[in-house]
Amino acid sequence: MDYQNVIVDQRGTVTVLTLNRPERLNAWNNDMMYEMRDVVERANADAAVSAIVFTGAGRAYCSGADIGGWAQQIQGGEAPRGSATAGEDNWLAFLRRMPKPTIAAVNGVAVGVGVTHILPMDIRIASENARFGFSFVKMALVPELASSYFLPQLVGLGRAQEWCLTARMVEGEEALRAGLVSEVVPHERLIARACELGEMIGQHAPAAVARVKKVLEMNATDPDVQSVMLRENAQNASARAEPDHKEAVAAFMEKRTPVFRR
Repeated sequence: MDYQNVIVDQRGTVTVLTLNRPERLNAWNNDMMYEMRDVVERANADAAVSAIVFTGAGRAYCSGADIGGWAQQIQGGEAPRGSATAGEDNWLAFLRRMPKPTIAAVNGVAVGVGVTHILPMDIRIASENARFGFSFVKMALVPELASSYFLPQLVGLGRAQEWCLTARMVEGEEALRAGLVSEVVPHERLIARACELGEMIGQHAPAAVARVKKVLEMNATDPDVQSVMLRENAQNASARAEPDHKEAVAAFMEKRTPVFRR
């Protein structure tokens, strides 16, 4: 595919996907989303890729939905709808069926869908220039893309309510204290740090990484700890029967670096 709205760069084992509509502050539209999905699918099909990093060109990460497109739909008599949430294979469902880890490296403003589409990602870090806004109420809408599920999990219900009802901008350090992101780094170090995390993940068995992602997704909100443990046991029973576990044990005993399947 000839990408018009994203830039793809391979850094070691990490695929870096840059949203590239800087003149519109990387506003989200259908074409951008389809290109993003294509990059993610290709990265997941490549055994040499350990993780996918998302970032933005220019001073914004993603300023939200392209409101100009909504205006055109309204003028044409259509009811505007978010492309990320449409259909059974929406952005959330798509990400969840992709086994390789995703890392959001938020370089600037992330508003609306510009922040909600990163909530299901595995790791979120931010530059010191990052700012976040859950601004749906300003458009007379409610938070979408399952953000009313993910955001309270990450930052707590009270804080999620305050952020969404006021629609105020949240600075990176506040996002860090709340748990929305796990790190705030100097702007010039953002991509390097995201790639470092991706390379760290790449040291582990891909099948094990996919299993960890799956078990955390299944168990994070289940209050039945017995069910949680049973799912963990089932995943580990399968893992122990595979070569990666045996290689990890042998490498530990032999004091060497393991060589996992790719």
